Amino acid sequence: MGEVRRGRVPRWVLPALIALPFVAAVGIDVVRVLTAEPARDRDLLEVSALRFDPADPIFDLRRDPPGGDEPGSGPGFTLESGWGQAADEGHWTAAAAAVVRLEAGRGGQRVLLVDGRADRGERVPLLLAAAVNGVDCGRARLERQLAECRFELAEGAVRSGSNRVELEVVDPRSGREARGRTALIRRLALAGAGTASFDDLMTQPPLVVDRERGSILVRRAGRVTAPFSTLVSGSVLSGRVTFRAPAGDASCRVTVARRYSGPGRYDVVSERTLRAERSPTARIRQELRDRQEPIALIVDVNPAAAAGGVVLDQLRVEVDSRR
Repeated sequence: MGEVRRGRVPRWVLPALIALPFVAAVGIDVVRVLTAEPARDRDLLEVSALRFDPADPIFDLRRDPPGGDEPGSGPGFTLESGWGQAADEGHWTAAAAAVVRLEAGRGGQRVLLVDGRADRGERVPLLLAAAVNGVDCGRARLERQLAECRFELAEGAVRSGSNRVELEVVDPRSGREARGRTALIRRLALAGAGTASFDDLMTQPPLVVDRERGSILVRRAGRVTAPFSTLVSGSVLSGRVTFRAPAGDASCRVTVARRYSGPGRYDVVSERTLRAERSPTARIRQELRDRQEPIALIVDVNPAAAAGGVVLDQLRVEVDSRR
C-alpha cells in the first residue's frame, strides 16, 4: 500500500487561533456599545443615594425606631459592654454601667442628652453619671419615668468619628455604682447649643425629599452628601440653592469632590460658600472630566440657614456640556 502523506498546517492558522479571543472581545465590546442605551441627562436623585450627617445627631436605641429608612435618621452607634435586652421603649443596661460608641460626622458638640429612666426597683433616687472619651461629664438625676438627662461637655471632648460614651447608675447616698440597679435608655444626642433639647431636635425631620420634583428641603444643620458617578466625559453637575427664610449669618458651603474607597475621603474639585445676605438664591454648575468617575455633591448647612430651611433643587447631571 502506498504511503499516506499528511498535509502541512497553513502558517496563518496558529496566529489566527491566538488572535481569536482578542477579536471576540472586541466584537463583544462593539455589540455592547451599539446596543447600550445612549447616555442622557439624569436627575441627581435618580442616580444618588442621599446621606445626611446632622450637626446635632440623635441616636435611637429603641428596637424599631420610626423613620429608619430616611437619610440621616439613624446615625451609627455600637453597644459595647454592659447592655441587656432591647425593648420597644429603648435598650436596658445589664448592670449599673454600660458603654456605647457614637459615630459623629462632625465633632465639637458641647452637650450630651440622654433620654431614659431608672428601673422600677427601690424608690431610692438615682443619678446617672456620664463620661465621653474618658472625660467626666458629671451626673444628672435619673427619674423613674422617661426624662431627659443633660450633661455639659468640655470643648473638644467629642471628635469626628467614633466616640466612647460611658454611662453609670449611681447611688447618691454612697456616690458609687448602684449595684443591682439598671437603666432603660431610649435615645442619646450630641448637640452644639447648650439650650438644645430632644423636643427641639425632633420637631421635624431633617430632610424632606421630593423625588418627583427633584428637590431636597434641609431643615436641620448638618451635611448633605449625594454620591454619584459621571455618565460621560464632560458631564456637568448643575442645580440651585435657595435660602427660604434666612436670618443672621445663614450660609451653606457647596463642595464637589472626587470620592475614594475610605469613608469620608474626598479630593475637593471645587468649593464655594453661599451667604444669604448676598443673595437668597445661587446656581451650581461644575464640569466633570472623566467618565464613570466617582463624585459627590456635599452641602454643609449652618444652623441659621437650617432654621428657615434650605432648598436644593434642579439638581441634574447633564451629558452635553455645551448647553
